[in-house]
Amino acid sequence: RETKGAFALEVEARDGAPSARPNSGGKPNTVSKFIRIGIADKNDNPPYFDKNLYEAEVDENEDIQHTVLTVTANDKDESSRIRYEITRGNFGGAFAVKNMTGAIYVAGPLDYETRRRYELRLVASDNLNENYTTVVIHVNDVNDNPPVFDRPTYETQITEEDDRNLPKRVLKVTATDGDKDRPENIVYFLTGQGIDTDRPDQSKFDINKTTGEIFVLKPLDRDEPNGRPQWRFTVFAQDEGGNGLVGYADVQVNLKDINDNAPLFPQGVYYGNVTENGTAGMMVMTMTATDYDDLEEGTNAKLKYSIEKNVIDENTGTPIFEIEEETGVIKTAVCCLDREKTPDYSIQVVAMDGGGLKGTGTASIRVKDINDMPPTFTKDEWVTEVDETDGSLL
Repeated sequence: RETKGAFALEVEARDGAPSARPNSGGKPNTVSKFIRIGIADKNDNPPYFDKNLYEAEVDENEDIQHTVLTVTANDKDESSRIRYEITRGNFGGAFAVKNMTGAIYVAGPLDYETRRRYELRLVASDNLNENYTTVVIHVNDVNDNPPVFDRPTYETQITEEDDRNLPKRVLKVTATDGDKDRPENIVYFLTGQGIDTDRPDQSKFDINKTTGEIFVLKPLDRDEPNGRPQWRFTVFAQDEGGNGLVGYADVQVNLKDINDNAPLFPQGVYYGNVTENGTAGMMVMTMTATDYDDLEEGTNAKLKYSIEKNVIDENTGTPIFEIEEETGVIKTAVCCLDREKTPDYSIQVVAMDGGGLKGTGTASIRVKDINDMPPTFTKDEWVTEVDETDGSLL
């Protein structure tokens, strides 16, 4: 049937004797009829494709259900109904085919960096016979991966107040583009503490936009009240020359302390008191100084206390007060202070750090009274005169 679908026949019938009809020429009588014979179809041919190989392209970020291409098969059998199926090469279910039309569409996520080429076997079946062709789909790379730094956080240390060789390189960051086959055209920039994009001359840090080298621009103060021990900011990497996707990492710059702060007594004058007639070694008060240098950096902020200007006891010629070197606790060095004789004392205390820097404060000490004195008359003898009276009451 696939070669010739129908036949046209001429059928003639004749009798066995010469015809008596005029002009018959003695021939038998005849009659003829044309007959068309059609060949009924039978499912005896497999479907077939026009080509053994079909190729197409699709972007890796294409939407689900997007049709990549339509591949159709033919069948010489008229009554055959063809159905399509992908039987091989469809890793991860990335594609599917509409079984009635042969339209191949995106059915799952595509990633150029994971798989760039799919070679699918597409089978066409008419329920009895089948055939197949190969469909190669190439995945196109698009910019769908931001740059990635080689670590999430960068940390370094520099010395505070260092003004040598500025601007000075402190570290280098490196980011790579997750889109492997795209040009490595990454641009770096900073934001956060010490970065002033509106007034670049006020920034403390800057970065080489192409190499990722970070520089400190100014001497930095670590200590209070105006400094800070760490500077934290963010470095960004943007692909496509600053017009694409962005990745980021954190940067922390720690400042190493130098001994550039003398101890200080914030209040200047401190007040304490002690009870008179007490024993030696009685606690009077505590003097505490502040040093803004780093306690963990050697002895920069390790303080020792001493009395620079003490009060001398007239009777013994020894200092009246003493101070604990490590704690700043002031005690009496002699006994029996007499408030009635000296009600107030003033001494000068020195705090010195491990580098020899000093600060001074004043301790004002008041002697507290106790009831240790009997009443006394202002005169040894009192004389007065009174008029005589009849009574006994004066």
